[in-house]
Amino acid sequence: MLGQGWQSQWQRVHRRLEGVRSAYAGAPGGTDVAIDAVLSFFEAVHHLKDWLGNDPVSGITRVEGDSLINSSPMLRLCADLANGSKHLSLTGPRTGDKSTEIARNDVAVSVGTGTAAHRFYVQSGNKEYDALSIAEAAVAEWTKFLTEQGPLVIERAESSIALWTEFLAEQSKADQ
Repeated sequence: MLGQGWQSQWQRVHRRLEGVRSAYAGAPGGTDVAIDAVLSFFEAVHHLKDWLGNDPVSGITRVEGDSLINSSPMLRLCADLANGSKHLSLTGPRTGDKSTEIARNDVAVSVGTGTAAHRFYVQSGNKEYDALSIAEAAVAEWTKFLTEQGPLVIERAESSIALWTEFLAEQSKADQ
């Protein structure tokens, strides 16, 4: 939401990562739902740099966020996948490969359950990457970066995530 601090985007990144994990583990919905979860993660994690840069409380500038992305092969992949998803095509890919894309996927359908487990493969620079591995590495890169910025930054984020998780668990119990 507008007006919230960078921590809300960090929480969103974690929720989107759970969406990717769910798509891989087996979730309701077809391939379109699963690919939406994966692309949504890449968009959320890439835009974390904007939230950090726009939130003076973070103490992190857009230049610092861009520098991190440019120094990380996994974050460059995330950037290209996010921008390709948002704009249809890449004009200035950070990986150097305008054709970076989710090129294929595997699906295991659990008959009678209404669920399917998906695995997506990213093609970039004549290499193939697993989308979940990219996502996990991206969160690890940002976590390391945020931790290096000072323990307070990551403690605030983890505290917010814990509170949000607790709130969701309470809501789930109330809905039952």
